[in-house]
Amino acid sequence: MKSPSTHHRLTTAGRLALLLFLATAITVRPHPALAQAKTDAAKAASVFDDEKADDKKADDKKADDKKADDKKADDKKADDKKADDKKADDKKADDKKADDKKADDKKADDKKADDKKKADDEKKADDKKKADDEKKAKEKEQAKKTTASERDAIGFTQENVAAQMTELEERMFRLSEALRGLEPENASRLRLALKFSREEQILDQMRETHKFMKDAQLSKAETEVRELVAKLEHLRNLLLAEDLDFQLKVARLRQMRETLSQLDRIVKEERRELGWSRFAIEQRKGLDRLAARRPDLETLARDQKAVIADTKNAPPNGDAVKEARAALKDREVKIRNTANALATDPLFADLQPPHLRRADTHLGDAVSSLEGTDTDATIEAEEKALAMIGQELTRFDEQVTQSKRTIAEGEFKRRQGDQSKNRTATDTLAEVSARLGDAGVALRKDLIHASGSMRTAEEGLGKTAAEPAADNQSAALEALTKSREELAQAVEKLLVELRKELQARLVAELTEMHEMQAAIRESTQAQAPRVLQKSRTALIAVSGLSKKEAELGERMEHLLALVEETEFGIALPTALRVLSREMRSIEGWLKAGDVAARTIALEIRVEEDLLGLLQAIRRLPPGTPPPPGSPLPSDLRERERELNRLVAELKMIRLLQSRLNDDTVGVDKSRPDASSLPPELRREVEALEASQDEIRESLAKIAERLESPENNP
Repeated sequence: MKSPSTHHRLTTAGRLALLLFLATAITVRPHPALAQAKTDAAKAASVFDDEKADDKKADDKKADDKKADDKKADDKKADDKKADDKKADDKKADDKKADDKKADDKKADDKKADDKKKADDEKKADDKKKADDEKKAKEKEQAKKTTASERDAIGFTQENVAAQMTELEERMFRLSEALRGLEPENASRLRLALKFSREEQILDQMRETHKFMKDAQLSKAETEVRELVAKLEHLRNLLLAEDLDFQLKVARLRQMRETLSQLDRIVKEERRELGWSRFAIEQRKGLDRLAARRPDLETLARDQKAVIADTKNAPPNGDAVKEARAALKDREVKIRNTANALATDPLFADLQPPHLRRADTHLGDAVSSLEGTDTDATIEAEEKALAMIGQELTRFDEQVTQSKRTIAEGEFKRRQGDQSKNRTATDTLAEVSARLGDAGVALRKDLIHASGSMRTAEEGLGKTAAEPAADNQSAALEALTKSREELAQAVEKLLVELRKELQARLVAELTEMHEMQAAIRESTQAQAPRVLQKSRTALIAVSGLSKKEAELGERMEHLLALVEETEFGIALPTALRVLSREMRSIEGWLKAGDVAARTIALEIRVEEDLLGLLQAIRRLPPGTPPPPGSPLPSDLRERERELNRLVAELKMIRLLQSRLNDDTVGVDKSRPDASSLPPELRREVEALEASQDEIRESLAKIAERLESPENNP
């Protein structure tokens, strides 16, 4: 089989051979034919010309046809072009529509995509929120479990502490009984601690705190725990106190003052009961006197009615008219005098009878009318007087009813109940007065006696017998007053003992505090340059000084509490209070690392004030000053003692006023030119104002005790 390329070559060769054959045949045509052709050329020329004309016509026709064809072609082209342009425009319109449709479809797709994305985001957010909520719920549940477990643990600890407190109280009681004969001071210490624990109900408060924890009332539990911590700290101080005797006396002073306050309330109530009983007695006497006066009013009204009737029945004319009117006049004058006498009666005068006084005016008009002949005017005046007398009689009855109501049986029963309550309070006070030692023995005896009189008074009030009740109430009040005076004397005696011990304690404490303050000031001066260089070691040292200053402030506040409780001095509490505030200011500055000149200056001033206060306290006598306005004692020693008291008080006042003046000058120098003060400066001015008020009040109390010039011997 031949290949395609070989077949192609053979075909081409065949075509070439055929062409060569045709060409040879034309070339080798015989010459006679050519000659014949030349002879016929002329003939053929005309034919040829015709043919040319025909050909020309044909060519012209062809040209015309061609032009027509070309025109048709051009028209066709133009039509085709228009069709193409129309197609192009249609295509453009279709393309635009397609593009718009695509754009709309794209927008729809984008919107669907956005909606889907938004839905997906919302779903994710919901899923996340659900997950977070589930997580929070789990955490809350876990926290609840943890809190519940912690609360149970704290509650168990609190319950354990309560059990330990119960055991501690039992041991204190047993140990105090065992040491009563061997170590009376320690036994007293234990009894005092046990008494404090039971009076403050520490064990009950612990149980209540455990209940609050169990009920998840943590806020209340926290408050109770803080109170318990304070009480337990005080209990520890009692057990470890070195000055137990002084503290025992202070505790005894509190008990005696509390008893004195309760006794004052009982005395006040008994005075009120006695006052009502005496009022009831006077009311009954007044009712008896009023009952005796009512017939007089009735007689007065009856006589006036008779006069009016006779006036109406008097003859209208004749000689008998004058005699009748003269007789009526005399009777009216007599009635008027009787009305005046009743109005000025002490019993009626207390009632302030307004109607009787008005009746006197009308009776006077009736008397004047009877002197003439106008009967109608006379009758009118007499009837007005009778109306006034009737109104007075009605008012009299109302007064009697009111007086009876104030001393009715129900009122007696109510007073009986009040008397019973006061007797119960007296019995209770008699029972607790045994804790006062020797002073309580006499007090208890008087209270028992007063209680017996009160019981008898109750029985009298129950029987509406005011006079026996008043006598017994008077006896009870006398016993109560006597016991009150004796207890007040015992309190004064104990105060003098405490002031003597406190004076020695103040001297020792203030001396030691002065040494500590000097040491703090020296350390502050030494550390000041290093603090300015931002030395960390120096700042730590200054912070330690602030703790020492805080200790001084606490000691000063403790001394202030003792001074106020024992009423030792007038200006002394104010001086201690000012020193305490200054120490707290130094503490704050040192804690903040402030070792500026103002800190050191205030430390130096506190040192000087402590020394000045020591000198004044040494001259202050421990006794209670005389009542305000009392003259100085005539005894020279007593007089000198009171003068020393005044000198010491005035020295403290001068010291305080001098320091306040320095502070005022300093604040005034830092005052800006503006009319309005900065908040910090305003607070300083307000603090100065408060200090000045304290000094003024102390000075006023001292001035009250100075004797007036006319009392000088």
